[in-house]
Amino acid sequence: MDSTDARTVLIIEAGFLKSRHGKPVHGVELFRFYLIEQLLDRGHSITVYFDPAWRRTVRDRFGSKDQRTARGLTCRFTPPLFGTVSNATHAVLHAKVVDRAFDVVIFGNVCRGLIPAIRIAEILRLGNRMLGFAHRRAVPAAVRTAVRSQLPIIAVSEFVAGRFRDNGHTDVSVYYGLPNADVFHPPETQCKDDGLVHFCLLGRLPNISKGMPKALEAFQLLPEDVRERARLHLVAFIESTKIDIPGVIAHNWVDSGNVPVLLRDMDVMLALSSNETFSQAIVQGMLTGLPIIATSLPVYVEKLDTNGGFVADEPAAIAEHMATLIRDDGLRVQMGAIGRKAALERYVWDTDEFIDRFLFPRQSRS
Repeated sequence: MDSTDARTVLIIEAGFLKSRHGKPVHGVELFRFYLIEQLLDRGHSITVYFDPAWRRTVRDRFGSKDQRTARGLTCRFTPPLFGTVSNATHAVLHAKVVDRAFDVVIFGNVCRGLIPAIRIAEILRLGNRMLGFAHRRAVPAAVRTAVRSQLPIIAVSEFVAGRFRDNGHTDVSVYYGLPNADVFHPPETQCKDDGLVHFCLLGRLPNISKGMPKALEAFQLLPEDVRERARLHLVAFIESTKIDIPGVIAHNWVDSGNVPVLLRDMDVMLALSSNETFSQAIVQGMLTGLPIIATSLPVYVEKLDTNGGFVADEPAAIAEHMATLIRDDGLRVQMGAIGRKAALERYVWDTDEFIDRFLFPRQSRS
């Protein structure tokens, strides 16, 4: 990239402005880390604000302050203000004093806590351009702020975009995917030595919304002779957990770098959440070539519209589909291939396309 194309970007991410309390990084925040690294690789200067509790995580991910500076990354930590509203407000005011203005300001995961910061940034003209990511359904007040500020919104799904559009926002796009999709792929051979069919429920457990009770009930509803041919893997618990049900394996927290290898040891993914707005997990499973059994959430249904899996809500129906896939090796391979094709076509993040379409639109470069 020509040096004249290098731009300055300020990221005000709601998740980074909350205290971690030792929690592992996953989901939205993990995606944002990938995006930061890819923007740095393209020569852009990135400034990000964090709650003080993120210090160790930032150092582990991006290196020392000198190493970050050498790459063009400035990480700033707010005072211990204990909350998204106060941290985000501090961030935009501090950035205005120190930096004056940026080429682009990104508001990550537009939500109630970012409303004052968005308004202040607009008044102070902190960015030549501002845009917002929407990773979940925004509350009405946040939607009104986006509409009033004419803040371009990049939503992770049609489900999320709908709330903005229904309230009159016209600058809403759907664009999202895995930035590290290349590390998720099927195993070189489909044959396993144990002859078992391995089912995987992947999510931050024991979060009740991830559907673990439903998975356990469905597994126990399988006929005994069928259940003996299967294993149910619950991945991953934030604290060591033991489940005394034959055939059920509880996994402690799995670092994101080890998830691709783990999924290649699985045969089927269960996506049974009661609340998702995109679900990186189901896309990871699809890219790995796993057939999916999912609940009827809109974000699941739209991903399985090419027949890469089954949709079912009740444990009995889930168990029926599990039994079908246990008995039919060919169907597992067929559905897995269909799902992988759909994921490659729709849900692979392209940072260069993001830059050209949303971050620095080509018409604004002249």
